[in-house]
Amino acid sequence: MRRKTLIFTIIFLALLFLLTVNSYAGTQRWDSLNYDVILNVDGSMKVVETWNIKISNTNTLFKNFNLNTISSSNDIMDVRVSRVEDGQENFLEQIYEQQYHVDSGCFYALPIQDSKFEIAWNVGLDNSSATKTYKLYYTIKDAVRVYKDCSEFYWMFLGEENAISGRNVTGTIKLPKAVSDIEKIRVWGHGELSGDIERFSKDTIKFSLNSLPANSMLEVRVVTEENIYTDSINNYPVYNLDKIIEEETQWTNEANAKRNQDKFKYYLFIVINLLVILFFTKRVIKIRKKGEKIIENYIYPEMEIEYFREIPDELNATPARASFIMNYENNGSSFAKVDISKIFAGTILDLSLKGLLEFEPIDKNDIRIFLIQKSDIKLTEDETLIYDMLVKAVGISDSITTKELANYSAENYEYVYGTLSKMGKIVEKFEIESGIIDEKKANIVKKWRQSFTRYLIMTFVIFWLIISIFAIGLFIIATLVISFIGSIACARAHWKNITKLGEFSEKGTLYKHQWLGLKKYMEDYSLLKEKKVPDIVLWEKFLVYATTFGISKKVIEQLKVVHPEMFMTMNNDYSNAYSRYTYWQIVSNNSYGIESFNTLSNNLERAYDSARSAYNSAHSSSSSSSGSGGGFSGGGGGRRRRWRLRRSLK
Repeated sequence: MRRKTLIFTIIFLALLFLLTVNSYAGTQRWDSLNYDVILNVDGSMKVVETWNIKISNTNTLFKNFNLNTISSSNDIMDVRVSRVEDGQENFLEQIYEQQYHVDSGCFYALPIQDSKFEIAWNVGLDNSSATKTYKLYYTIKDAVRVYKDCSEFYWMFLGEENAISGRNVTGTIKLPKAVSDIEKIRVWGHGELSGDIERFSKDTIKFSLNSLPANSMLEVRVVTEENIYTDSINNYPVYNLDKIIEEETQWTNEANAKRNQDKFKYYLFIVINLLVILFFTKRVIKIRKKGEKIIENYIYPEMEIEYFREIPDELNATPARASFIMNYENNGSSFAKVDISKIFAGTILDLSLKGLLEFEPIDKNDIRIFLIQKSDIKLTEDETLIYDMLVKAVGISDSITTKELANYSAENYEYVYGTLSKMGKIVEKFEIESGIIDEKKANIVKKWRQSFTRYLIMTFVIFWLIISIFAIGLFIIATLVISFIGSIACARAHWKNITKLGEFSEKGTLYKHQWLGLKKYMEDYSLLKEKKVPDIVLWEKFLVYATTFGISKKVIEQLKVVHPEMFMTMNNDYSNAYSRYTYWQIVSNNSYGIESFNTLSNNLERAYDSARSAYNSAHSSSSSSSGSGGGFSGGGGGRRRRWRLRRSLK
């Protein structure tokens, strides 16, 4: 299972990397592209192209003409380029040299190869994005051929080399004069089969395409059976109308066959999408039914416990075990909310309760911890872990202050943080061995979690595929969208099963509710009507777990109000504080009291936090200003290579 999840992850990261790399290239896309063409009696044509175009990370835009379709570069005349802003045209300045990055506010119109004429103009969006409107003006000589039986305007506005995609492509072609009968005009469009061309009137032809993919052709052919180009010198003494009609008929038949193929593909895609929907629907139903069947085998009796007045499973209870059980959640993340620093502080108090530690207040900000050697006291594995760490921190001495312990933790962060990080594994091992965690349930949840992860990775992969191939076609996008929704549904079904099942056994579930009840009992003690004569020994134990749960200050303040007799009065002050105490004696001592206890618990938590902070700092990938290594910084530029972006329109 892990291997499959790893393969899914690698595939997703590879796709993400490729897509991220591609996103740095400059891009352009037409929001609209309009051709306004006027044909003249001499056979020339005047064109105004209006580009409304989205531009990203681009300095210069290009439009190229294939000179093989034009007599010579001299036949392209009167080129102008303007930028339209707020309805106002601002004409760019013409220069007469080819530039890779055209100067700001300028354009050129030059033959750049034997077979290519290029118009290029500056847009100035090297490191930004915007939608701009430009107009290109030019005149082409001898754009029309006159035969003995017809006149032909045959022009490729865009070739298959065009790298820009777009939408809302429109055009109007105005004849030099109206023909006597509209039936004497014949029009054809070549390229995307979704395009449309019509004889709008006796002297006007219009064409349009809703979308234009990159690398697709746009070509228009207009034939009139009357010679309306009376001043043209581009005359051919042959009959050509029948040949043109025959050629266009063949292409029309091929186009119709292609349309029929497209219809077949359309229905095929519908069937595929229905099968995809059916597949994911069946998967979701199967996941849910299988989950419900398994969960039914683990239905426990109602265990809601409002208040619990004892320590659950007292013989095996420790602060670490209590905290892990309390913070367990049925979502596969298990113990994500555990606060190790509070477990550390609570365990220190528990070791004191067992007679292994004593405390001596030094002042209001520090307390000394004494280790008491007792070989007859048996500790759990998690308690031994912390006790051994204290022994190592104390060294050859018999004591250490809480401030010294914090410094030791910061200096020996690898050992301290690494040691305490083992706590989760130790407790989880005990919970499995003691039956608190049901190993069968845990394995089922583990498998579901792996399936959830795979579906989640699949979701992200499909999402990026949708973005990357959006221009290919709606059919593929539709299939991917359905698959995207289906994978989310499968992942969600697994997640719901995970949260319902969990990993705890009936005993573990009972202990969790008991611990929650004990915490609520301590928090609400002053509000309860029945208040028994306090058992100091019991409340000493309670305070260990109150510290672990982060509610010790509130519990002590409540006890002091409800049972002031629990707090004896002593006249010691800090200057004479040389006696050793248990933590309860510190709490109940009038001279030390809550303030010293808070100092103790806060400093103990700080000891762990110091190790964690030092560990994270040492293992982070932050920048190194000293030159000793680390991550990259933001400055530099001394030897930076200049990358230039270009996309051509041919």
